[in-house]
Amino acid sequence: MRRILSNYNADRKDLFTKIGNAFLKSFAISPADRFAITQMTQELEFFQAQLREANQELKAFAEAAPTRERQSRELLQTIPGVGFVTTEVVLAEIADVERFDSQKQVVAYAGLAPGQRESAGKSKELHIEKTGSGHLRWILVEAAWQLVRYSPRWSAIYEQLKKRLKAKKAIVAIARRLLTMMVAILKTGEPYSATHVAA
Repeated sequence: MRRILSNYNADRKDLFTKIGNAFLKSFAISPADRFAITQMTQELEFFQAQLREANQELKAFAEAAPTRERQSRELLQTIPGVGFVTTEVVLAEIADVERFDSQKQVVAYAGLAPGQRESAGKSKELHIEKTGSGHLRWILVEAAWQLVRYSPRWSAIYEQLKKRLKAKKAIVAIARRLLTMMVAILKTGEPYSATHVAA
């Protein structure tokens, strides 16, 4: 749709909003392009409707969960930048936090553990191992970006890490801390507070 409009120098940022939709309906284009746009608009609306239905089903599933699971959802959502999707992926992938004996285990499970290489008695941190759950690793990195965006204290930690690591490694380090903090919150049953920043 954007490509077709670009042929008329008419693409716009708000294309998929009510204002953009009104513009699209009134903008003069060739009959062939109008047919293509109409087909794609119908397809988009179909997928949006399916997405809404899927989200409603997921919310209904979450509301029917056992008490402990509902409490876990509420606890995770006390963390800045952690919303419905992050919570659902973390709970689905981790399942029972009690099955992890240590923070190292859960970090390794998420594939966020940095590899190590030793030479002449010195160790060097390598890229993360990327074993374990790809979905969990992805959502934690996304949540880490939200955390440093919404929390000044976490943003300061990220900036400090970035001074000695590149931005990518720094955000992975935040994701690692976020995961261990989530596990601690789930195990203790205490909501997020500023004291968790140093976790």
